[in-house]
Amino acid sequence: MPLTEKHEDDAPGVELTISPEERKIAERRLVRKVDWILTPLLGVTFGMQYYDKAALGSAAAFGILKDLNLSTTHNGKTSTTRYATAVAAFYYGYIVAVLPMALLFARYNLRLMTGVVVTLWGVVAILTVVVRDYPGLYAQRVFLGLLESGVSPCFVAIIALWYKPREQAVRMGYWYSACGIFSMFSGAINYGLGRAGGEHAWKNIYFFCGAVTIFWGIVLGLFLPVSPLQPGRMFKADEAALLRRRFEENPFARDRRPFIAAQAKEALLDPKTWIYLVMAALIYLCNGAITGFGPIIIKSMGYSGVNSVALTIPGGAMTAVTIWLFCWLCDKYGHRTLWYTASCVPVIVGAITIWTAPWHPTVGPLIGYYLVAAFGAPYVILLALASANTAGSTKKAVTNGAIFVGYNVGNIAAAYTVRTEEALIRYRSTWITIVVSQVASCMLMFLLRFLWQRENRRRDGISTPPSEDENKIVQRLEEYEDLTDRQIASFRYTL
Repeated sequence: MPLTEKHEDDAPGVELTISPEERKIAERRLVRKVDWILTPLLGVTFGMQYYDKAALGSAAAFGILKDLNLSTTHNGKTSTTRYATAVAAFYYGYIVAVLPMALLFARYNLRLMTGVVVTLWGVVAILTVVVRDYPGLYAQRVFLGLLESGVSPCFVAIIALWYKPREQAVRMGYWYSACGIFSMFSGAINYGLGRAGGEHAWKNIYFFCGAVTIFWGIVLGLFLPVSPLQPGRMFKADEAALLRRRFEENPFARDRRPFIAAQAKEALLDPKTWIYLVMAALIYLCNGAITGFGPIIIKSMGYSGVNSVALTIPGGAMTAVTIWLFCWLCDKYGHRTLWYTASCVPVIVGAITIWTAPWHPTVGPLIGYYLVAAFGAPYVILLALASANTAGSTKKAVTNGAIFVGYNVGNIAAAYTVRTEEALIRYRSTWITIVVSQVASCMLMFLLRFLWQRENRRRDGISTPPSEDENKIVQRLEEYEDLTDRQIASFRYTL
């Protein structure tokens, strides 16, 4: 018999008269609709952020090194340390501003904040064309990082508003895969802009990048849904009522959870938090060879500057496909720790291939380069594992913060792993660094698996493993009573 559900916050004049089974179906359909609305908006924003960072790598192939004096020659050897510092400067700004940005996004209208921040980021990007020297580029990159640091807090806030905790991990996979998709588009677009020529062809890239970002900021300011309580005209009255009900049932969306010092202390004393940080840094040591120096490395294989940009396109496809593939494998078969290790294998094989294969002909090292671009997959799996195996709002926030710090540290260090003076020996140090870092991250994942297995066995010895119904109780304890994974005796770690 249908169950009549009425809630004081339901849309005016709308009464939800549905059975539990009907609600489940309606909710599944509603979440799918939310995905269709938010995934393009947030995915494009995430992809634009990648495109902006990759623009500097493409610009390096089109004259920015010479125009801004980013490379120097001493005793016949060319050094790009200044260029590496320009790449790293973005992350200095990023890491400094992320906390203030998080506070701003928590306090003010999300749609307005997102639109303003993205539009300003586009303005700063387009102003790159007026920079005259490398100190000016350093300053521009820091300001760009300051503004783009708002993307992550924006995503965290939107996820918490629209999705329940168990729905969130897979959405992160969708949005991270946008990096690969935009890598393909950016390679093709920058190839065309480079072919357009001109004395300073790199400026074409920043004119386009900045203009598109400004346009997209306006789109977000107009169309990004504010919250489930103000869903706008894209949702029908019954859908709006169900959105409000989901919002009320989701404590992470409904409440401003207080900072709990005991949970923060537990997170900082938990060795797993520091392992996450180190793993994130190790994973992103690959990024210097792909995003910052990709076209430069491909150009060293014997290609022209224009063609070196075009040849980055398959790397983007590899990033997107491997993220989708390994997320699907994790969801279908479980054993995320083992799939993490498997996802590192293409990166290791790719680095060894570039390091050892003859560079003439160049098919071998190019294939290796594309395999290295798969490093996005292990990062997404790490995020999903950390989320699944951490309970408690403050502890989860500290854990996520640790991963973010590792991400930034890895990106800063990655900028200096590529030494152009090693071009004649095929950037040997770069590939050795990548192989060692990926192997080390796999070893740390096995350490995490051991720690989780040991704790699960210990808890199984105290009490029987939780049933499906008890798992639901665990979820409610985490969400409503704000207990940590250590405090919930029936909590079991995902392997």
